Amino acid sequence: MDEADTTAAAEDGSEKFEAGEGVLWSRFGDGPMPSLPKTAAIHRAFKAATEFGLPDEFAASLAHGVVDPAALRIALNSPTRINVSGGTIEVIDIDMYTPGLVPLPTNSRTMDMRVYPAGGAAGYFGPLTGPRSEAGRSCELWIQADSVEHALEEAKRAYDYVLVKNPLKDSVGARGIVMPVTVVYFEMRHRDGQPAMPLLGTADGSSRITGAHSALGLSNPRTTHYDLPANRDSYRRFLSDISSPDPASLGATAARRLRAMRNALITPARVFLRFTPQPGTGYGFARAVAAYVGMLHVDPPRPWTPTGKLEAMAESVLEVLRSASVLDDVRHDYLAGLLTPQAAEAAGLPTEYDEQAANALAVLLQSDLRPLVDQGIMEVTAKRSVTSPRRSDVVAELALRPTRSAAVTFPPGDPARERAGAMRAAYLRATHLPEYASRRWRVTGRSPDELLAGALAELVRPEAEQGNPDAWRDRLELAALAQYHLTGYESLKRDAMDNKGGDSRGPQDLLKLMLEDERGLRLLRQAVVDGRAGVAPRLVEEDGSVIRGRVDPEGELQRDPEGPDLVLTDQWLRYDGFPTGGPLNRPVSLESDTPSMKASRLQQQLLHTVDQIATMLEDLDRIEGPGSGMLMDQRGWPTSETKSAVERLVDAQSKFGYWGQVAARQVARVDRALGGGPDDASDEDDLGADSAEWDEE
Repeated sequence: MDEADTTAAAEDGSEKFEAGEGVLWSRFGDGPMPSLPKTAAIHRAFKAATEFGLPDEFAASLAHGVVDPAALRIALNSPTRINVSGGTIEVIDIDMYTPGLVPLPTNSRTMDMRVYPAGGAAGYFGPLTGPRSEAGRSCELWIQADSVEHALEEAKRAYDYVLVKNPLKDSVGARGIVMPVTVVYFEMRHRDGQPAMPLLGTADGSSRITGAHSALGLSNPRTTHYDLPANRDSYRRFLSDISSPDPASLGATAARRLRAMRNALITPARVFLRFTPQPGTGYGFARAVAAYVGMLHVDPPRPWTPTGKLEAMAESVLEVLRSASVLDDVRHDYLAGLLTPQAAEAAGLPTEYDEQAANALAVLLQSDLRPLVDQGIMEVTAKRSVTSPRRSDVVAELALRPTRSAAVTFPPGDPARERAGAMRAAYLRATHLPEYASRRWRVTGRSPDELLAGALAELVRPEAEQGNPDAWRDRLELAALAQYHLTGYESLKRDAMDNKGGDSRGPQDLLKLMLEDERGLRLLRQAVVDGRAGVAPRLVEEDGSVIRGRVDPEGELQRDPEGPDLVLTDQWLRYDGFPTGGPLNRPVSLESDTPSMKASRLQQQLLHTVDQIATMLEDLDRIEGPGSGMLMDQRGWPTSETKSAVERLVDAQSKFGYWGQVAARQVARVDRALGGGPDDASDEDDLGADSAEWDEE
């Protein structure tokens, strides 16, 4: 059970807890809490940890963080060894105080909201560096910040993000943390020379610890990351203030609040003590931890967001390439989005957004790097092999990092932010163009006109030379730059799902056709020119001149020298510029789509979808379990996953019921008009009453 599962398990209980009706289950309830450890017991545990081989700071943090120091001494005598990518980790399972833990501030769950220096946004420190570790056998990780302020800002951003995206405060307060969190020791280092802070962080379970901290009122990272770890007396007073009071002596509200804090105070934990690499693997502790956590969250059953999953794989790929000395620190940080535009320019690296993205494709999709890229992906997934689409998606997600990073700093509704969000799916699909990974090319920094001249020369080379891996250098560089703007302005969209009778080709298919056509190359050049100027790509003639005019309601192009410049659209590319040659249904334009037509089409699509849902439910219901009986009868379906779906189905049922009544009354009116009956006034009154009831629902 992970964080999402814990939420599901606690959902009913947390609702009752908030309503003041008690809870179904609580780890401590109104019973006694474990006694606060005595100082002498902590010292003995510290000594046992150092004798085990842990660094003094790790041993001290662990001895103060455990609920029972005697249990720690016993556990250290026989740690469990678990196999991970590249070696083994010695672990112990023990209860720990949550105020002695912090969420790992580089948690991949927060990838969606990170602001990277490569995005060029002013006023942001950028992500923290790490976690990293020394080579060979190791007990500790390190994360680096520019300063304490930098560390606190990123920790607070992660805290706020997790509370919104994966809120577990009420669940933890109602029942406590059920499943163990994964704890690692790390140092928070500061580039400005301030002392490093030794901390115990959750590599897995950050949402649960964030929820616990929220329930305990620990919303300020300065308290959890610096004040409490540095002042053991304050830390012990905080624990005592929660564990010592008797709930029976308090009023109902105060007792309920105390019960929530007590439930949040202690968590089961799996502590990673020491990593031992396999000889000759080149693995470090940080890489092993990333692989372990990735196995939990990148693939089911405990997924992050799609972006978070791909970002975790991308981080692993970069680390593998660095370990193999394919990337030096500067190139690694550039591809990771950790260099500002000024630093990238000083290093002689591309700084335009389209060039940054294209460079990631050119470097990481090289065929000779494929084994290392695949290794990085497999280290954080449960897959035994990597498909070409998965590989391309990982690289494309990394390519978009500077753009996404800049976009999250813009206010909601900003056009640049909207474009960055909308382009992702199409950009990832366009990167599936096979030639990106099978030909030799790179980002040269040449102008769009220079690239077009080279691309046109490549296009007219003899057919026998087209198979040469070097025959597409200029075309692919031009395509990679243009792809950024075409998808950003939705001139190139991902293939539509369930587009019966329409064009089902992906963006990569259209891009390939453009690379094999003179007009297509001119369209790509125009996309780069216009995109860099901050306008949507325009449509051009065969000679490259911009077309003026308009598009009529049927989607036909009407040229007019006095008209406005025409924008290149995905529809034009599919049905006019590069049609398949087969019978395709051109999408009906909104101007010619009457309300009745639109309603009829949506009704038919809805009925088709309902049939599909019914079929899938029947198929699920017929799956047999490993023993006797049906699988779904044995495993069920978590309420947290189905609650929203059920609410929508109930809402749909209400709409269907209301619309059915309206249709029945329409039929009744026609019958009365033909054969006589009550006047329409009473019917209107009835309909009005039903409408009011619907509004209340």
